[in-house]
Parts: sequence; structure tokens; C-alpha cells
Amino acid sequence: MNRGYQGSSRRRFPVITGQGEAAQLDRFLIDADPSLVASLRQEERRQRRRRIRSLALLLGFAVGVWLLWLATGLARDMGSARASQAHRLLAEGRELILEDRYDEAVARFALAVRLAPDLADAWAELGNCQLHNYQSQLAAKNLRHALALEPDNARALDGIGGLHLRRGEEREAEEAWLRGGLDRQLARLYLLEGRFPDAASRLATLLDRSPGDAMLERMAEAARSRRVEPGLRSLLEPEPAGLSSWADLGWRLSKERRFEEAAQAFAKALAEFPYDVNALSGMGSALLALDRVSEAKDYFERALRLDNDHALSLNGLAQCLKGEGRTVEAIAVWQGMSKLYPGVNYGTPGLAWTYFELKDYRRAALYFARLVKRYPYDSRMIDALNVAVENIGPTPTY
Repeated sequence: MNRGYQGSSRRRFPVITGQGEAAQLDRFLIDADPSLVASLRQEERRQRRRRIRSLALLLGFAVGVWLLWLATGLARDMGSARASQAHRLLAEGRELILEDRYDEAVARFALAVRLAPDLADAWAELGNCQLHNYQSQLAAKNLRHALALEPDNARALDGIGGLHLRRGEEREAEEAWLRGGLDRQLARLYLLEGRFPDAASRLATLLDRSPGDAMLERMAEAARSRRVEPGLRSLLEPEPAGLSSWADLGWRLSKERRFEEAAQAFAKALAEFPYDVNALSGMGSALLALDRVSEAKDYFERALRLDNDHALSLNGLAQCLKGEGRTVEAIAVWQGMSKLYPGVNYGTPGLAWTYFELKDYRRAALYFARLVKRYPYDSRMIDALNVAVENIGPTPTY
């Protein structure tokens, strides 16, 4: 029986023959506690869930990284598109400035800074355009913003210097232009100040870089002769502006054709600075637009007593003379301006339209041709030139 039992034992439980850990393991596998087995199964399920959660977290992290990369790429592409559009607007604005369409140019530059607020050039172009558009306070703010983004931005320093020169702050203008390495502007300043050797040294460098530049050659001749003739001075001096913010506002309102308000602003400017030539001329221009010819003429004459070559006031005086029916005298003033300030000047439109009205088409065509060359998109002038050319005949007497 003993043998039979042993044989049976080997057939049914062949693994329970040894001693030690292997035997204990076999015995555990045969006689496992049901609660322990359930516990092990729960642990296995927990481990499986942990593995699933880990895998889900890993997949989520990978998806998040991919989405972040995608979003960054899209933002980069959008930023690039905005910058490209801003540069296109800057180019359009510069073209509009060449046509003296400053309000439209300001709108282009303002949109450019909204699209690319970190682009210093956009702020500089906006500020410079506002400076020419008689918006000095806004110009100063935007030019300084450009310099905050890019401290050595040449366009912003050019504008800041121009703003100082307009206000009569020559030293500050010089500092800005020296900082920007703007030799042309420095030469201009030195000629206006009579610092001819300083101007000559700057102009020599400029002429080496740009031989054949007619304006530079004219400036160099002035430096050599130590004399700035009135026609050149008119090109070098800053654009008309008064000595106070009221005068600046007056010019701005005049551009907007708000002449009553402009006259009020100029009156306040003259209360502060009664000998401000540009404010006197601005007041005359506003009154002339309101058809108050005799009052306007008085302001132009006061300005000319202070500066007898003041181009704006000469033009205003001629317009007043024409308004009084003294056309021949008006033509004489404008022709004097033409000699004093060669090329297109404030008086050129007056001569062109006056000769046109007198049916002196030969002379009208001469002046309209100059204007069309300067303003190639002005359809009214183009049409007048065509009519004048078609009707050229004997020069009438008057």
C-alpha cells in the first residue's frame, strides 16, 4: 500500500516531492486562499489601470506638446503675415506722402502700428507723417515710442530732430541728428545757422556717396560761398509752424477746412507771440478762406514786414490782390516768387490758374506742366494742362 500510495502521489501531484521554497510554492499553488487570490486579482487590476492611466497621460502629454507646437507655428505664421502686411502699408504710406496726401498716409501708418506694434519703423513713419501734417504732439509721442523700441532708429531720430528744429531748438536737433548719423540734416542745420565749415565737411562726405545730387551740390555751393540764397533757404527751413501749440493747431484745422476754428487758434497763438511770422501767415490764410480778404491781407503784410521773403505770405498777398481785382499786381508777386524760389513753389498754382482764367494758355501750360510733374495723380491739373495745350495760341495782352 505504501508503494501504491507513493505511485498515486506521483501521478496526481508530481510537483510536491521536494523540500524548501519550490515545494512551498507548489503547495501554495495547490492550496491557495480564495481571499488572497481575490486580493491578487484586485492588485493586478489596479496595476493595469495604473498602466492605462500612465499611457493616457503620456499620450495626453504628447498631444499637448504637438498642439502647442502647432499653435506656436500658427502664431508665428500669423505674426509673419501681419508683419508683411504692415510693411506693405508702410510702402503705400510713403507713396502717398510723395503726392502730399498726408491724411491718407497717416491712416496707413496707423494701421501698420496696430498690425505690428513692435515694429519701430512703423511708429517712426507715423510720427514723421504726423509732423508734416501739423500734429506735433502726436508726432512727438509716436517718435519717442519708436525710440523706446529701437533707441538708434534713424527715421525716428530724423523726425525728433525735425520737431526740435520746428520749435527753434537747434541744439536739441543737432544732438538727435548726430546720434542718428544724419549728415544731410546736419549740413542743412549748419547752413541755416551759418556754420559753413561744418556744413562743408558733412557735404563732402555726402557728395562722395551721392555724386550728381543737385540739391547737395546747391548746398555745397552755399557752403563755399558762405551765403544761403533765399530760394535755398526756403527749402532748408522747417515746414510752416508757429512758436506755440495754438499755431500748430491752427495749421491742422486749416488742413481740415475748419477755418473759423483755425482763425481762433491762430488768434490765441498771436496773443502769446505777436511776431510769429508763421502764425501771422496762418491767420491770413484762414481769413482768406473765409473770404475776409482785407483782414487777411493785413496779416500777410505784417508777416512780410518781419520777413520779406516769406513764401507763404507772398502767396497769400498775391491771392488777396487777385481777390481785389488787381490781377496784374498779383501776377507780379507770383512771378517774383518764381524767381526767388525756382521750380514748384507756393505761388505756382496761382500763376497756372490765373493764366488759365485769362486764356493765356501758353503760359498756363508752362506752369501746369511743372505742377503735373510734381503731382502726377491730380486729375484736375492734368485736365487743365490738356485743355491749355490744345488751345495754345497767341499770347494775349492784359
